[in-house]
Amino acid sequence: MNITDYIQTLDKHTAATLDFIKKSRPDIHIKGGVDNWNGLQILEHVCMTEKVVCKLVSKPSDQIHESAELFGPGKMNHLVVTKRAIKVKAPEMLNPKGDIQDLEAFEQLFTAQRNELKENLMQGTIPVDNRIHKHPYLGEMTISDWLYFMIAHTQRHLEQIGDHSALNK
Repeated sequence: MNITDYIQTLDKHTAATLDFIKKSRPDIHIKGGVDNWNGLQILEHVCMTEKVVCKLVSKPSDQIHESAELFGPGKMNHLVVTKRAIKVKAPEMLNPKGDIQDLEAFEQLFTAQRNELKENLMQGTIPVDNRIHKHPYLGEMTISDWLYFMIAHTQRHLEQIGDHSALNK
């Protein structure tokens, strides 16, 4: 994984996410999405998941894979975004708690978390190597795979919010 390319992709995705939520503002409180969560709850879940992933990729691992990626960005996007009709129940620890009360709070937290991730990647605090950490549904994933997962996971949920909003029009 080229860190500079990933950070550019992350920046583009962050901007697209913030633009999407500004456009979705009126629909954000409609329930019926994932686990009958409303859009704001889904966004809280996204922040919670990204925080957990950032902690996970910072940790050492006893398992090392021979290659830097098991999935790569294309396959990860296909499995997580394109196949979003396949529902996956979030682990209890990633269920929204109601800590994010409005879109401004989401925007601040989401932006801060993504900026911290970028800093940690640039400074090498999060080394992008062949360490493996297991995902509860996708199985073994390298650090690169986890970083691609973060973007794909957020995109999956944005599209679910969009799908649900379209149904309610």
